[in-house]
Amino acid sequence: MKTRVLVATALLALATAAPAASVPTPSEFLGMTVGADRTVADYRQILAYFNALDAASARVEVEILGKTTLGEDLFLAVVSSEANLANKERLQEIARKIAAPRGLAETETEARVREGKVFLFVTCNIHSTEIGASQMAMEWAHALATAQDAETKRRLDEVVLLLLPSINPDGQVMETEWYRKNLGTRYEGGRMPWLYHPYVGHDNNRDWFMLTQKETRLVSRAVYHEWLPQVWLDEHQMGGTGPRIFVPPYAEPVDPDIHPLVWRDVNLIGANMAFRLEQAQRSGVIYGYAFDAYWPGGTKNTAWWKNISGLLTEVASVRFATPVRIEPNELSGGGKGLVEYGTQKNFPNPWPGGTWRLRDIMDYERIVSDAILETCAERRADFLKNALARARAAIATYGPQDAFRIPADQRDAAGAARLAALLAEHGVELRAAANGDVYVPLAQPYGRFANELLTPQRYPETKLVPGKDIVRPYDVSAWTLPLMMGVTAERATLPAVLAPWKAVPPSLPVDGAAFALAPGSAESARLVNAGARGGSVRISRAAVSAGGREWPAGTVFLDGAAAKAAAARAVPGQSWTPIGSVPEDAEPLRAPRVGLYKPWAASMDEGWTRFVLEQYGFEPKTLDNKTVRAGGLFAAFDAIVLPDLTKEVIATGKPKRDEGAMRYFPELPAEYAGGLEKEGAAALKDFVEKGGTLVALSSSAEYLIDELALPVRNSVGRSPDFAIAGSLLRAEVAPGHPVTDGLPSEVAVFQDEALAFDTVPPGPEVERRVLASYPAAPADVLLSGWMRGPEAIARKAAAVALRYGKGRVVLLGFRAQHRAQTPGTFPFLVNALYWSTAK
Repeated sequence: MKTRVLVATALLALATAAPAASVPTPSEFLGMTVGADRTVADYRQILAYFNALDAASARVEVEILGKTTLGEDLFLAVVSSEANLANKERLQEIARKIAAPRGLAETETEARVREGKVFLFVTCNIHSTEIGASQMAMEWAHALATAQDAETKRRLDEVVLLLLPSINPDGQVMETEWYRKNLGTRYEGGRMPWLYHPYVGHDNNRDWFMLTQKETRLVSRAVYHEWLPQVWLDEHQMGGTGPRIFVPPYAEPVDPDIHPLVWRDVNLIGANMAFRLEQAQRSGVIYGYAFDAYWPGGTKNTAWWKNISGLLTEVASVRFATPVRIEPNELSGGGKGLVEYGTQKNFPNPWPGGTWRLRDIMDYERIVSDAILETCAERRADFLKNALARARAAIATYGPQDAFRIPADQRDAAGAARLAALLAEHGVELRAAANGDVYVPLAQPYGRFANELLTPQRYPETKLVPGKDIVRPYDVSAWTLPLMMGVTAERATLPAVLAPWKAVPPSLPVDGAAFALAPGSAESARLVNAGARGGSVRISRAAVSAGGREWPAGTVFLDGAAAKAAAARAVPGQSWTPIGSVPEDAEPLRAPRVGLYKPWAASMDEGWTRFVLEQYGFEPKTLDNKTVRAGGLFAAFDAIVLPDLTKEVIATGKPKRDEGAMRYFPELPAEYAGGLEKEGAAALKDFVEKGGTLVALSSSAEYLIDELALPVRNSVGRSPDFAIAGSLLRAEVAPGHPVTDGLPSEVAVFQDEALAFDTVPPGPEVERRVLASYPAAPADVLLSGWMRGPEAIARKAAAVALRYGKGRVVLLGFRAQHRAQTPGTFPFLVNALYWSTAK
């Protein structure tokens, strides 16, 4: 339940149609000049200001969506006319009818359009270094709350503005505190040595189809279950040496399955943004640049498939709140839509260079924010009709019996249950059969969205000019959930008898002496780690008999005490099989002591890895450079995980500077400088030689290959014939090894690097085993996404395990835990960690 936030009693008295003079400006309220050089309000100050607006103005209401990862209140400001706010519940009901118009007669449709208001959702500051919009939001809200002119009143009569000044409060506070701490030093405006989110940093805008983070889930619930907006603007910042602002239209390519009225709305609004910016003599406005309209992972991107017109703006950045001076020769293009910096049709008035300030960012953002409000008000009826037409078209795209079926009986039933729950959290309608199968009807408002996530992708090879080069993907090019999650979802016909889907509670172990957990699902790790801390847990390293049946290698057995301790971590679909007793020939298993390397060059993959491990009941301890270099690691850890990092970052703390590149990598304070250096490499070698297990994810494998002189090499490297953009590849799994126990014969691995392994026969001091390989036929490698030159990795190893000294090394040449979106390959990582405790 959202909570209306109230402030001091003195302010409450002002809530009844207070005159503009009684509503403080942000600068007056905060005692600072908002938007001035080197001056920023942190999230808590912003929330306090909006609370004051709530109390002082009848046009503003603050709603708390829930708690963030670190416990901040994530708030939404609802800004509209007094009449609209008083009629809020009725307007939400109309929005729901427009978003899901089944059974809506034409006369009722016309009435809903006449009565309804455009719900405009505006999100700011999801990336915490992009601070401008969070500051602008206060000034914009104040202007709307106090304006007495007829035009502003008309806009607020036609539109309900849903304003989130920051989607990432935790990171906003981190960045603001770091900036204030370093004011006046050489590090002013520089990067932090850690992520600006507890787990995911910049990747919080990559979570919108998987919904793993608290903030994503809270905003998604507000959008798709409570408000159902027709238009969504997400305000960002970009690099500082190109255009001053990007506004739609987007660059190519465009996903053909998105309704064209989305782009007509978006382009209409974007044109007015550019028009108003030019009228205000703001130069450097570009469209059709860099940012495409193909990928569903970001905030407003996901909304395109859900019939919402989603817009992105990107404004040139400063050093947080410190001005920058850009010389004319430093201005550059280089991306799609602007090869050379200069005048062209989509960039008719280039910025000439000079000093760029936080106030400039805020002014540009304020102009585009007013412009979208203006267009939504002027086109209120059109935007409501368009949203209705998109929803109806989505329903009509498929036949009434077209569906996907998620079978209940499959190898990873817990993963299948998780897939169904994820779709429901997105607002997708589900049905359930008596046998537990889940059906996803496609003739529904979010049918296109469901189809997009349940089927393989093939990136469109769009060419802007003749030749072989195509427009490369902006981010990843595959998001096929069944492949990523390792579950089955197949096209089907809806049965005649189905019930509405409801989440099934986890099954819990009945009283018994022992239970078996079949291998193959990462979800079992939650139970294993909890059970191992409360009772006896064993794992079979070979096939074993128990409870009157055969169990494969990798099966985990829990005694009654362990099962009781694990029950609280059970998830839907988890299967507990009672057995008489735990087999004695199964090997004792304990929760491994895991160290996770964390560089001072903030790593999103480190954060994602930590998140996944914690979610599955591991308790990873952070290892910084100083701790690793100090040595003595074997006494404290069974396994050490190196996240996806280049060998240069691990060794020195800095990325490799390519020959001829002009990239500048700013220094950090001395206590955060450097990498593992020679001492750290020696400490890791000592750890594995004494019996520890090293697990390398993706690029970090190359660091261990070099430092440990392993009989493995990256066979792809910088091959000019190979290219890939975040795709799902087929990998053939070698059975009979602890790391692959329970995995199917084929898995989909996420790959976005030029990385595959060749091995050579080692000397007697090293044993090696290929765990997974890419198919011999190049045409069989790509499952979903885009790749050029599959011949370069065909027949190559995707994962290798080695015994080194008394220890073990596991090289996973892909991100098995990619953005917490690939549960189908989590077992590679989970099994490697459990292998670290083996005899």
